[in-house]
Amino acid sequence: MGLFDIIKGQRPAKRANIDSLFALSTSYLTLSVNLSLPSTGRAAVCFKPIASGEFEDVIRDMDQLLDIAGRTTGTSVERHEDDYGFVWIVLEDESFEDLVTTAHMVNQTIEERGFSEQLLCSVFGFRDEEREQPVDLVYAYKRGTFYPFVPTGEKKRDNARELRLKAVLEKEMPVEQELERWYPVWGAPVSSN
Repeated sequence: MGLFDIIKGQRPAKRANIDSLFALSTSYLTLSVNLSLPSTGRAAVCFKPIASGEFEDVIRDMDQLLDIAGRTTGTSVERHEDDYGFVWIVLEDESFEDLVTTAHMVNQTIEERGFSEQLLCSVFGFRDEEREQPVDLVYAYKRGTFYPFVPTGEKKRDNARELRLKAVLEKEMPVEQELERWYPVWGAPVSSN
């Protein structure tokens, strides 16, 4: 970036450290054993598609990679578009490590091809068996941080539970410290079937 770019107000987009997704793998024991939050076996990567031949090439390449990865790891993949026009790449696998690795691959593929600004988040589904409620861990791509999201009903969430989870998880992974950035991700397709 040169001085002229700064004067014009143009700055390259800050790239998040998508490798911080792997912190979730190392935190899984705490989540599943200490917090009694087993994985639903589902994760999803959300992005905003754009009408561009280059972006369509990225999606085609990613589909081929996912097909190969699915045959190797057993991860099943589906795609759907939500009511807001966002695309969700939904991953399902009994192996939590495979979910994290495949989600990382999707994020990395989009980022490496120059479309990182289209990435929104990755969401990993868990189930609080004691309370019989879903608990999602959201990875905010642009911030490179996680935050818990505990939906309790139609457009309602359990903020107190989210803060208790934050207190435990921030010792193990990069947790978003600015609570106003804990955007609700209603209807993320990561609940168990």
